[in-house]
Amino acid sequence: MINMANNPVAAWLMKKYLQWQQKEGELKNINEFAEHLGVSQPTLSMWLGGSHLPSKHSADLLAAKLGPEIYDLLGLARPDTIPLDQLPHAVRDRLTTAVYEVNSELESRGLSNASPEAEDITIKIFEKHGFKYTRTIKK
Repeated sequence: MINMANNPVAAWLMKKYLQWQQKEGELKNINEFAEHLGVSQPTLSMWLGGSHLPSKHSADLLAAKLGPEIYDLLGLARPDTIPLDQLPHAVRDRLTTAVYEVNSELESRGLSNASPEAEDITIKIFEKHGFKYTRTIKK
């Protein structure tokens, strides 16, 4: 059994795994969680077991799916940090997660943030994270 107190990355991943299952509304196995994250099951198992830590690239993937806290746990600077410290912690984390997810999705599709499709993607992701997004009026 893993001592999660001595492995904050593993503890965080396990917490996120359980939250993801709850959000999905059914029990999911670790293979399905790895697929959701875009990593292999052996890689996820090594992170959960504490034998390896996520790389910077993997941290970017995890941040897009699970939230930016992974950077803090790994001692990495959060990329393009925006000063949002006046917002409540939970709102700030949801907003940051949504922004990382948008950036990841645009990058995976090879789109720029100025592309016509980018705004639709942004709206969908922001709404998924509980934000109301009003479409920009084009003039």
